[in-house]
Amino acid sequence: MCFSGLNFFSNRDTKTGRQNSSLLLFLQVLLLAMVLRPAAVVMAAVTVHTVTELVDAVNATAHGGDRTIVVADGTYMLNGEYLRIAANGVTIRSQSGNREQVVLDGNYQTTEIFQIVASNVTIKDMRLQRALDHPIHVMATAGSDVTGTIIRNLHIVDPGQQAIKINPDSARSHFVDSGRIANCLIELTDSGRAKVWDRNGSCYTGGVDAHQADNWIIEDNRIQGFWCSGGLAEHGVHFWSGSTDTLVQRNLIIDCDRGIGFGLGDSGHSGGIIRNNMIYHGPDHGHSDVGIGLESASGAQVYNNTVFQEHGYPNGIEYRFDASNNLTIVNNLCNRHITSRNNGSTTLLSHNITNATADWFVNAQKGDLHLRAERTGVTGAALPFAELTDDYDMQTRPLGAGPDIGADEYSSTVPHPGSGKKINTGWLFLLTDFKP
Repeated sequence: MCFSGLNFFSNRDTKTGRQNSSLLLFLQVLLLAMVLRPAAVVMAAVTVHTVTELVDAVNATAHGGDRTIVVADGTYMLNGEYLRIAANGVTIRSQSGNREQVVLDGNYQTTEIFQIVASNVTIKDMRLQRALDHPIHVMATAGSDVTGTIIRNLHIVDPGQQAIKINPDSARSHFVDSGRIANCLIELTDSGRAKVWDRNGSCYTGGVDAHQADNWIIEDNRIQGFWCSGGLAEHGVHFWSGSTDTLVQRNLIIDCDRGIGFGLGDSGHSGGIIRNNMIYHGPDHGHSDVGIGLESASGAQVYNNTVFQEHGYPNGIEYRFDASNNLTIVNNLCNRHITSRNNGSTTLLSHNITNATADWFVNAQKGDLHLRAERTGVTGAALPFAELTDDYDMQTRPLGAGPDIGADEYSSTVPHPGSGKKINTGWLFLLTDFKP
């Protein structure tokens, strides 16, 4: 293509001729780039309306079918059918974007609603309920690692075991790394709790459970109700068995026997950050335990969390065993002890509060652990450091002379979650109300 005949300017002024020539050259190059640039790639999508269409569309992705599957509004009774994603780059989402308008119901006949064995898979904007085992199971295969899983804006209800399970392959030679779980509501209700016991003969259930998984991000979720009266439940969020560098931030965890855990026994965790989370547990159900537990977890940083428990367990945060070492535990706001057990050790243990009372918070019994008012020794009293830049609501820290202790940076003018929470997704800023 030739542009020699184009003349954007008449250079009548010889004093500015060279400037105009430079501008002309720039515009010609810009126009050429615009004309020759490749057309935007339009990804094909298929819309499904029935269980059969959904199963067929998912299976087709492994044989060159459309990689974006849009699910029309409705309730899909799977009744034993399951969705195994074996092709990279698949996205499955609801048509409306409203997670309550598309319901995938396992009816306690489907063992796992989604099995993800490929990379860069996204599941979003749906409700998953009543899987016999795991509504979502992300797992490596003998042939390859799995990376880039995104689980966003799901409502996961009444799993028979863990809501989201993350596993390496059976030989533990391939792994599931660098995923993200965000803006989800994950819960166990009274009716689901009875099914857990029937299924397992124990309280083998929890929110997110991951083995040998590296660099996952768990953020801006509400996880609630994982407890049983007959036995101790798993955690709301748990990474262990050699997992590393997990980031758990800005989550609300309500009435889970154990809140957030790195490691368990001698099956540990390395690195990672637990920050800006609110963890509440009401009166005891019989087996209530710690809010944040570090077991054989080396190098973890636990800072600016708020943990309020109304049951009898004495510790809000604890770190256990010799392999729990080089830990940073600072700026946490609790009403229970922060304690070493079985020789756990820290590099920095400072600026924590362990005597909070319910009247410090907006509505502790509902899990709203925002500060009710300024309080001496809490507001402006945190240890500042470079990584402490925002709070549970993504407000900038500090708002005053110094940052506040706990998950909330107190402000009388910023609305609490429920009226809208700004979530930074990397490319977009969304207003959500997924946390109360």
